[in-house]
Amino acid sequence: MAEITIRPFRPGDEAGVLAGHNQIFPPRSRAHWDWKFRDNPTGQVHIMVAEHATAGLVGAYVTLPTHFAIEGQRRIVGQCVDLWVLPEHRRAGPRPGLFVNLALAHYEAWGGKGATQNSFHHGWPIATWRIGQKYLRYEMVRDWDFLFREMVPGGFPPRASSAALEVRTVPRFGADVDGLWAAFAKSTQLATIRDQRYLNWRYADAHDARYELVECRETASGRLRGIAVLRHTELVVPNTFYVVDWLVPADDHDTTVALVAHAERRASTVGASALATLFQHRDPRFLEWQRLGFLVYGTVYFQVVIPFDVHDTHFYKDQWYHTLGDSDLV
Repeated sequence: MAEITIRPFRPGDEAGVLAGHNQIFPPRSRAHWDWKFRDNPTGQVHIMVAEHATAGLVGAYVTLPTHFAIEGQRRIVGQCVDLWVLPEHRRAGPRPGLFVNLALAHYEAWGGKGATQNSFHHGWPIATWRIGQKYLRYEMVRDWDFLFREMVPGGFPPRASSAALEVRTVPRFGADVDGLWAAFAKSTQLATIRDQRYLNWRYADAHDARYELVECRETASGRLRGIAVLRHTELVVPNTFYVVDWLVPADDHDTTVALVAHAERRASTVGASALATLFQHRDPRFLEWQRLGFLVYGTVYFQVVIPFDVHDTHFYKDQWYHTLGDSDLV
């Protein structure tokens, strides 16, 4: 361990972090890294690295900081992503190894109530669940159960929707999405802040992924009623068309139907095998979409949190407005 220093990321580490990442995961470009970490809307990079005296960077504990609204307060939350330690260094240092010690150093630096600290971390630790539960305070909050409709021959039948609403695809979301979010925020105690800056960074400006940004507006007035983000990709089930993100008031049935009808048409057009999305089980949308013909499909994914504030696990289970877009998996 005397040869390894655990320290926060600093400018100039990008090449070393990328080189290590690309040995463990599918390769990522520097442009992708810059978009995801340097240019994220918080303006912060929360990465703890392990630097070997001769081998350079040999590990990184990485979270992606995101602005959340938590009980009316603007906070930062970290999504655990791209965690890696090179195999030959995993047992370096005090037990139980370099991965855990990197994580604990990250917690010490960025976990807490300060303006630049994380209220909690979250992630989907398929490979690291056991070690995380034992040493890193992982708490399971939910299984990831998808809502889905299987494609039928000839595509989904047309779904009737309100003639007073117009659905269209746009290259970027406009300023009035901030008003939609402000109204929506009053209905939730815990959610990613889905304002114009975040949504356009996350979807319109994304590297190595293509999303369809969709608005639903009143035909007569042009007022924005809801938005959705769509993507044709493979996650869990091949050839699936996903509703990745969703910002529609729970009681706006007409807008919900109009946007679902549009997603069904697009899924039919691209020849997808299924249309799928995700809401947490206590969200009213979880039942509403089932009434629209969607079934529930259990997956191997489950979500954990690492709290640094006082909230217990039930707060995350009960209050979190959560979509597929809250992960970097789709």
